[in-house]
Amino acid sequence: MWPMRLKRICLAFCVLAMTGLLFALLTLLASRNSSSIRLPTSLNFVGEESSASQKKQHPENLLHEEKDSDGARVRILCWVMTQPQNYNSKARAVNATWAPRCDGYFFFSSDTGNTKPTGLPLVSMKLVEDRDQLWDKTQAAFMYIYEHYLNDYDFFLKADDDSYIIVDNLRYFLRNTKATEPVFAGRRFRPYTKNGYMSGGGSYVLSRAAVKALVEKAFKKENNFCRKHGGAEDVNMGNCLENVGVSILDSIDEKGRERFHPFDAASHIDYANWPKDFWLWKYNYHPIKVGLDCCSSTAISFHYIRPVDMLTLHYFIYQLRAYGVSADSVRHGANGVPLASHSGVKGRV
Repeated sequence: MWPMRLKRICLAFCVLAMTGLLFALLTLLASRNSSSIRLPTSLNFVGEESSASQKKQHPENLLHEEKDSDGARVRILCWVMTQPQNYNSKARAVNATWAPRCDGYFFFSSDTGNTKPTGLPLVSMKLVEDRDQLWDKTQAAFMYIYEHYLNDYDFFLKADDDSYIIVDNLRYFLRNTKATEPVFAGRRFRPYTKNGYMSGGGSYVLSRAAVKALVEKAFKKENNFCRKHGGAEDVNMGNCLENVGVSILDSIDEKGRERFHPFDAASHIDYANWPKDFWLWKYNYHPIKVGLDCCSSTAISFHYIRPVDMLTLHYFIYQLRAYGVSADSVRHGANGVPLASHSGVKGRV
């Protein structure tokens, strides 16, 4: 009788021990997978953080590493044009979403003499905050990049603080382009320059060689290659780069769809309903596509994005997953039957 009871006790002990071991193993595996993508729950910042430390808070940076044709990672520095009144709204939304996906980034603003906001990697200079001064501000930013970061990165993206950038797609787009090639890319517009220029609102990117040529052949020289003050920032940049021998890297995809966008996605999708005399019809270098063909599946930028919409975009791109949907099924479409197309079916309307 006693030996039988002892066996049962031993068996129960073994089951409990195995259950505990299994639970511990599952807990360990869960902790290793705790780097699943999460959106920031707040736009508040605890303390001053460097670009590198902020990237650690965005583990989705580790999901994909696009490399150039030589196998090296495409290194991108992003600079974001902002102003003091946007520090706690637009700039913080950028800082909490897409900016840390760049290899390095900073916000460029005027120096008001006030305390710099905690958590924003901010570069400020004595500049006037005015739309007519955007070109002066842009020149100052690229001069700063030339003096401090030129050899640390391959490409340099300029974006506004109400732009959302899919940095992974930018890195993919640039994978076969050498930093030593003097090129720039963005949403290509037609007028004012011989070969076109890139929309400032749609964001644009310059290679290292392009920044070098821009500064050394124009900004530092007393010549007519660049307008010195005032005027439209994006037109001035296009003329300037054209004059120093920088080529355009066309950014449309293999289906003729745009990657850089001067408006939000909804506006481009619905563009067929916009007035035919709206300026974009005339300015766009390539024929405009509308509906879901408006935008490449590897789109890079959208503009006029509110802070809350920036968080929403970040959620849709990096966190939301449609169960059972693969990239292949998205390309070829679903197989559901549109029941409304069947004739002869009777029922209540």
